[in-house]
Amino acid sequence: ASNFGSLRVAWRFRTDNFGPRPEISLQATPLYASGALYAAVGSRRTAVSLDPATGELNWTRRFDERPRTFPRGLSGRGLAYWESGTTRRIFMVSPGYQMLSIDATTGALDPAFGTKGVLDMRTLLGYTVEDLAKAEIGLHSAPIVANGVIIVGSAHLAGGAPPTKEHIKGVVMG
Repeated sequence: ASNFGSLRVAWRFRTDNFGPRPEISLQATPLYASGALYAAVGSRRTAVSLDPATGELNWTRRFDERPRTFPRGLSGRGLAYWESGTTRRIFMVSPGYQMLSIDATTGALDPAFGTKGVLDMRTLLGYTVEDLAKAEIGLHSAPIVANGVIIVGSAHLAGGAPPTKEHIKGVVMG
């Protein structure tokens, strides 16, 4: 409280150009881990890594998944971080309900995770290829990693129907 009046802006990071239109309601909480700042930004939910001292951009990871519907679009509310030994990963859920495993140092997708770094959670729920583009399930919250398990919720289009029992097939949804 004693130094609040002397605080000054050290740097700014603009997210206007991360998507076809500026983010109007950025709600993502940046995540600091292992000397870097990570965030989900923009209307396409781009993952970014920043130098926390200077605001300089280290890397970006944009994931284009059109023509899927995005019942929970925009930047979302954040990312998850996990490390084991020298392996460091950022986990992010795309607007179209796909989980990305991103190397926290380079921004590259982790080829050992899912299919070339991407796990299509709509497919895990049993949606057919024909249903994938219009399935009204997504996530706006950040995933959580606890004891090596990635926990992901789900959200549906307002007024939309949740998945049927045929779509669940033993997957626990939160």
